[in-house]
Amino acid sequence: MRFKNKVVLVAGGTGGLGRAVSLAFLSERANVIVTYMRAEELQALEGEAGVGALRLAGHQVDVTDEAAARKLVDGIVAEHGRLDAMVNTVGGYAGGVQLWRWVRC
Repeated sequence: MRFKNKVVLVAGGTGGLGRAVSLAFLSERANVIVTYMRAEELQALEGEAGVGALRLAGHQVDVTDEAAARKLVDGIVAEHGRLDAMVNTVGGYAGGVQLWRWVRC
């Protein structure tokens, strides 16, 4: 339980990769805060987390908005007294697609 009682922020924590990261931290008994854009994704994560959902909090935040991201982090620190780790899983994922097909010179 390397992350037991640690406070972890997973930006984009309800998407494909983010969900896996969030669930991994929850399995390590961390207190996990996730950002999300769609409420149904947060609800799905909560359902999948089971009893771990008691250590899960979601915030609908556009993390590309610097002021909103700063406000979120300040709020986490105010509530928990600290932020031990942050993982950024925001962004698209194009699994199986060759990267150079997307690069335009």
